[in-house]
Order: sequence, then structure tokens, then C-alpha cells
Amino acid sequence: MPEQHFLSASAPPASHTDVFGPLQGGERVLWQGRCAVAEYAFNEAASLPRWALPEATEVLVTDRRVLYAYTRADSPDDLEVTSGELRWLWPQHLRVQPGAPNASRAAAAAQVQLVCAAADGSFPALVFAGGELATVADADRLANLIRHAIARFRVDNAAKLGLSTPQERMLSRLLIGPEFSNYAGGAGQTVSLLGALSVHRPAQPEPQLEAVRVEPAAPARHEAGGLRLPGQRPGLAADEARALRAAAAEQATNLAHPDLASRAADLAARVASLVSVTEEQAAAAEQAAAAQAAAAAEQAAAAAQRAVSAAHAAAEPAAEEEPTTDLSARAANVRRAAARFAANSAKGKAPVRRGGPEIGSTSRGNRSH
Repeated sequence: MPEQHFLSASAPPASHTDVFGPLQGGERVLWQGRCAVAEYAFNEAASLPRWALPEATEVLVTDRRVLYAYTRADSPDDLEVTSGELRWLWPQHLRVQPGAPNASRAAAAAQVQLVCAAADGSFPALVFAGGELATVADADRLANLIRHAIARFRVDNAAKLGLSTPQERMLSRLLIGPEFSNYAGGAGQTVSLLGALSVHRPAQPEPQLEAVRVEPAAPARHEAGGLRLPGQRPGLAADEARALRAAAAEQATNLAHPDLASRAADLAARVASLVSVTEEQAAAAEQAAAAQAAAAAEQAAAAAQRAVSAAHAAAEPAAEEEPTTDLSARAANVRRAAARFAANSAKGKAPVRRGGPEIGSTSRGNRSH
């Protein structure tokens, strides 16, 4: 399934007795048993399992990971194993969900859930239930063992995982903190595990591409007269094959990029808008230039009219100041000038003040005592 994160492809077992094969160097086994295994979408409410394995699935918990494998035998000589693993780098939350009792049975199976954060934004959860996890106490014991294993693994590899000192201290508290203690029908308990990495989906096998065989071009047939038949030429079949491949490539491009057509239409609309705006600006510029030319012509005409008027005004005083050749007129002008001078001289003369007789003197002369 394309949604699965923890299930590997089916493969034949290494042997009939050991379905997990040899472990990694220094890896220690912490618990081994049988229970049902499934993967759920934890971020989706009431989601159905993406895949599920029955209660006969072998589960192995080590100090580095949890492994599970289910062996199916259609015949004694035909064995098929479906297996997978979840490393302690990935779990972000560990939860124990007790089963709720109902009328059909006394108690439902409790679940141990390992919730991870996927690189695609989802939250896949690997769930263990049933089998040897028959009671809530069995689920609590397995959850406590897994919590200690994850915390110990991350504390021992804190430098490699890039964990900060506060994160390392919080993980250390999980080793000595209170253990899971649930009861049937309870709300359940959840523990957050710091320093988790994102889990990626397993690589899918690449689809096999079928080779396209191009038939060689058939030789052109000629009539008796040696002329080539209409529509027949060398390389016609090869050109048709290339045209088919080009059409298929174009169709694939349209499917992969459906927005190219809309982008092209948008670009054409923008070009048309720019062209229309340019034409309107050119017309407005021409009208403005014509108005400016008309205003300049009017100003030039007014300036010329003013120049002509000034020339006439300057010519009239000059004509008046020119000397006349008429002797009688000249004589009259001289007389008028002399009269003006005489009048001006008379106005400018001050009256002569005569002094009075001195005291003690008479008009007849001085009188001596």
C-alpha cells in the first residue's frame, strides 16, 4: 500500500525456526511474543487500519527497535513472510489504550500504540493488541519495557541525535518516572518521547517501462512508369512514430502541468492590455503636442503684433523731431523759444530790497552834535 510506513515487502524466510534472522552486532532481546499488529492513521478520527496482521504474528523487542513477522504457509514447501520494523529513532508518543468491556465479552483487547511523525505531515501509529497482550496489565508491562528501551537508547546516543541538555534530562526522568498503570475501560495514558525523528515511507519499486519498438520504414512502391505513389516516401513510418511520441509527451506535459494553458492565456491578455495602453498613450501624446503647437503659434502671433505696434510708436516721435525746411515755421519757432526764455528769466529774478534810513540820520545828510 502506498500509505504504509512500517510494513516491508513479502519475502521467503531465512529458516523455518527463526523468521527474524541474525540481529545486529551488540543488539539485545528484551521481549518476544505473539500478538496482532496493525498500522493506523493516528491523526484521523475512527480511521480504518492501513494494514493488519493476525494474532499469530511474531513480535521481537530489542534495545534498538521492535520487529514483527507473520509467516503464512499455503503449502509445506511454500512459505511467505510479511515483516517490518520500527526503530527507536521514530516514536514520538507512547500510549496504552485499555479496552472497553461490552455485553458480548467481558473485556476488549488493550492496545499499545507507538505514534510517529511522518515526513509527509501525517502521524502513523503502530499498534500491538491481542495474543499474549490479553489483559491491561500485560499491555502496561510491554509499554513500560518499550518506554525504558527508547529513553535509554536516546540518552546513550544524545550526541549523535543532537539532543540538548534539557531534552536529555527529560528522557532520563522516563527511566525512573511512574510506570503505566491502567484499568479496563479507563481513559488510558500517554508519554511523549523527546528527540524523535521523522519516519519516511519505504521506497516503492520503480515501474517497468515497456520498450517502444519502431518498425523500419517500408520501401516505397513504384508504378510501372517509375513514379512514386502519392503519400509514399522514405522514412514516412519513422516520422509517424516520432509524431506519436511527441504527442504522447505533450499530453503528459499537459497532465503534469495543467496550469500552462492558463498561464499562456494570462500572458496573452497582459500583452494585449499593454498594446492597448501604449496606443492610448500615443494618441494622448499626439493631442498634447498639437495643443502645445497651437498655443506656441498664438503666442508667436501676439508677439509679432506687439512688435509692429512698438515700431509704429517709435516712428511717430522721430517724425516730429525732424527739422523743417520752411523758413517761416522756423522763425515762428525761434520767436516762441525767445518768449519762453524771457518769461522764465522774469520769473526767476528776485525783487531788489532797499534798506531803510539809519537811526540818527536824515535825508539831508549827517547831523553833528
